[in-house]
Amino acid sequence: MMPDDTLRFTRWVAGFSITTVILGLILALYVLQSPTSSPIDISGFLALAVLWLANAVSMLSNGVYWFIRRWPKWLLPTLVIQLALAVIGLLPLIWPDDYFR
Repeated sequence: MMPDDTLRFTRWVAGFSITTVILGLILALYVLQSPTSSPIDISGFLALAVLWLANAVSMLSNGVYWFIRRWPKWLLPTLVIQLALAVIGLLPLIWPDDYFR
């Protein structure tokens, strides 16, 4: 890749990451307030799943951006926090007996 192509690509990746977070928040709020006809209210669980997925996609985008540019310096701690949130979101799948009783 030429330097201009790399710069253009990383700008697109950063924009995609920001857009993913914003759309994930909007979709999670929509899921929380949408009425359901089922007897079990799962809107909270679905909203958390949407937020987890948006975080995971944003984390991957930020990882690609950081791998290519190694800048800004605050992006690496942000990636660590996003990874921790992604792992915490997967804990109910690892130990379902402790979370789903």
